[in-house]
Amino acid sequence: MLGRTEEAEAQARRAYATEQNRRWFRAHPNGADTVAAAAKAADTARERTAEYLLATRLEQLHEQTAAHAETGTAEAVRWRDRPRELAARPLDGDTAGAVIA
Repeated sequence: MLGRTEEAEAQARRAYATEQNRRWFRAHPNGADTVAAAAKAADTARERTAEYLLATRLEQLHEQTAAHAETGTAEAVRWRDRPRELAARPLDGDTAGAVIA
């Protein structure tokens, strides 16, 4: 999903245009080799941008978690208990009819 963000698409467009403007491709900007190289450059730029956005977001989450841990506001979640809690909740009439075993 991060590869489909506005930032990633903008980087992909820039990489595509840059590759098509290389000296050896200027004579045939719409040739198969040029288009393939430009598409590859765009995909690489899109992927790198997505990786950067992911790293940035993970860093933000890490900082938030550290801040919550320091202030003591983070609630400890016991993930092993969570499925039992969810399974114990009653289903309402609409939901119970939709469940097929």
